[in-house]
Amino acid sequence: MYGLRVQDNSGNVALLTPKIGRLISGGTLTMPNALNGDDTYGTDIDLPGTEGIPVGDLTVLTYPSNVHVRAIIESWSWADNLFPFSWYAQEGISYYTKNDTTGVMTAWAAGARVTNDADTWDGMCNAFPLTGWDTPGDPATVTSVRIWAATTYIIYDASASDFKAIYTIGDVGVETVSYMIALKNH
Repeated sequence: MYGLRVQDNSGNVALLTPKIGRLISGGTLTMPNALNGDDTYGTDIDLPGTEGIPVGDLTVLTYPSNVHVRAIIESWSWADNLFPFSWYAQEGISYYTKNDTTGVMTAWAAGARVTNDADTWDGMCNAFPLTGWDTPGDPATVTSVRIWAATTYIIYDASASDFKAIYTIGDVGVETVSYMIALKNH
């Protein structure tokens, strides 16, 4: 049997054959600094041929390779107690929310951290890179995939009294992404 042999440090081995998957594209992308014209985000990678390929026949691997985090650390006092080193969304940074169904991203503005106005302090719980792929157009069969990547922040949106994920993109988010696309049964 022939194919690409993949082995981990524990000795587990897998053989990538044309029936399992054929590598059709791979490389490193520099992510754009702006949304696409339809308010989605990412870079489209064309797939071979002109007919739609079933999404179930695709394997897409993405890996963030240059990540930036945008937040602010502040100390504040409450009832004569000092709370140092709290993380907050930073006013003036372009943050976005993302509709997972449509891929559309919408601008989100951080609060200005005004003293004695709790609704303006958007606390951060976590920050991490996130990459993936979307299927523009018909989600069942595609002629391209859209690679996207962003730095993700889990925040408490104080003005909405809700936890949410927000994102920064491009050179203030995930700047570069390594990717691989494989196609099986073709």
